[in-house]
Amino acid sequence: MSHDEERRREFEGAADPITLSVIYNRLLTINKEMGITMINTSISPIFAEVHDFSCAICDWADRIVAQIDGVPSHTASSMEAVKATTAYFGDDIRQGDVFIMNDPYTGGTHLPDITIIKPIFFEGALQFFAINRAHHGDVGGIEPGSYSPKATELFHEGIRIPPVRLYRNENPIMDVVEMIRMNTRMPNEFWVDIKAMVASCRVAERRIHELLQKYGVETTRETIEEIHQYAERRMRLEIEKLPDGTYVGESYLDSDGFQKEPILIRVAITIQGDEAFVDFAGSDSQVTGFVNSPMANTATCAYVAFLTTVTTPDIPHNEGAYRPIHITAPKGSVVNPEFPAPVASCTLDTACAILEACWKALSKVLPDRVPAGWNRWNGPAITGIDPRNSGFYVMFGFNGFGGAGGMSGMDGRHYIGDGIDLGGLIAPNIETNEMDYPHITEFNEFTTDSCGAGKYRGGCGAKYRIKMYDEAPTLVMFGDGRIHPPYGLFGGQPGSVNMAYINEGGQGEYVIQSKESLQLEQNDIYTSYPSGGGGWGDPLDRDIERVRQDARNEIISADCAEKVYGVVFKSGGWEVDAAATGALRMALKAEEKEVQSE
Repeated sequence: MSHDEERRREFEGAADPITLSVIYNRLLTINKEMGITMINTSISPIFAEVHDFSCAICDWADRIVAQIDGVPSHTASSMEAVKATTAYFGDDIRQGDVFIMNDPYTGGTHLPDITIIKPIFFEGALQFFAINRAHHGDVGGIEPGSYSPKATELFHEGIRIPPVRLYRNENPIMDVVEMIRMNTRMPNEFWVDIKAMVASCRVAERRIHELLQKYGVETTRETIEEIHQYAERRMRLEIEKLPDGTYVGESYLDSDGFQKEPILIRVAITIQGDEAFVDFAGSDSQVTGFVNSPMANTATCAYVAFLTTVTTPDIPHNEGAYRPIHITAPKGSVVNPEFPAPVASCTLDTACAILEACWKALSKVLPDRVPAGWNRWNGPAITGIDPRNSGFYVMFGFNGFGGAGGMSGMDGRHYIGDGIDLGGLIAPNIETNEMDYPHITEFNEFTTDSCGAGKYRGGCGAKYRIKMYDEAPTLVMFGDGRIHPPYGLFGGQPGSVNMAYINEGGQGEYVIQSKESLQLEQNDIYTSYPSGGGGWGDPLDRDIERVRQDARNEIISADCAEKVYGVVFKSGGWEVDAAATGALRMALKAEEKEVQSE
């Protein structure tokens, strides 16, 4: 039976497959409209340009039912925020309420990820929740931007907000608003962006009312149940195709900024019939620094691993798809820390490491679906006073993204960013950055030979340089991948490592550590070299024409083409010397076999 025939049969299992499809796609469209509203009404570049937020819809039973507009690191964790809110308020949830929370230990991820939750009532009963989770530029803490490599407890990272009622009867509760605003360095921007989040949830409320008016509560609820069942059925069908057994994957964080030893993330994925058990036992204990990952974040990373490999991208991202996946992690470990461990960097490099460990485990049963390693984050946050308007600013280094890993049949994409976000973040354009911040961009371009070699190579990282003309900017570096580059798979080579400098090649050149805070001076220059993605498969099996095109386009050097890929060019151009190439590849293959036999 073909894949399309399987899909048709699954839809036919619904009582009304047409209504199921219409209502589900209507919910996805509502998600998209929420995102458009957020982009058009927020004022911070991190939302209006970078799209570092996610919109979702949960049903009356706190189950995420639709999410399409956002970053994968928010895929399931926003559902945990709803569960925490309903657990706290119980029956004290009313029409016109809006709730806010960010606590990593009650369903949040890290403190900058503020979640807005709006219950949606219809005919006097609670039917849905509209959710917007967004990463705000500053929520207090030791360092501007709320990433602090010096943090040793959550209190150092900013304001901790448990589930709190922010609006009553559609009006903001201003004493609560002021309490939160006063704990940020950019209170006015923060409040405008919160109102944009609320506006996006109100759009969802209006559209869901229209949906309920058209189909009625009973039909809509029955269809929602079938959407969950459909997603669960599809996930179970795919898991069931995998051989029963336990598959182990490991990855490492370079450090937490305090200890020098690498930090192990270990996962064992056990397939039993149509269920998967994801166990993080064996991962290192929680650490002093800010790389600890609360359980909501850890679970999201495991779900993303399954959604990107075990199933196809069109599966609904809802609670039903997660039911066959059972996740456990030891309490007090780096992937399930105990309060008050700091967690600010969990959604970046720790999330990448968790995803990588899961991908490596799944590569043993799904070699054609699992990619090689992607780039990890290479910071920074730069903050200061803009001399043009005397205003405080926080700028995150979203330019200078790294590359994706190659996979069977596909090269990794260039300039796409870290693995857990899977291209969900958007690099702002240079001109806008120079309008928003007191920096001049000197270059932002692909880095030759940064991509891991392979039959399918990784994508390039993009080197990025800015000159800062404010008087005393602060640079906070947070990232990883200086020691452990994006891994290669099945004979593919790793990508480059992350690197960053102050005043590279000039007086006072300084290599920035992956986790540190620096006080800079006017006219200092920051340069970032994000890593390229890892390669998949033996580079000597790469199509010769692809190697030629990569060399001609300066993705790789002619030297790399010859020494790594075994492709020789005739003197003075890009024409391949077929005879020399054949002989060189044969010799390099023989060397490979000799090394493997030792």
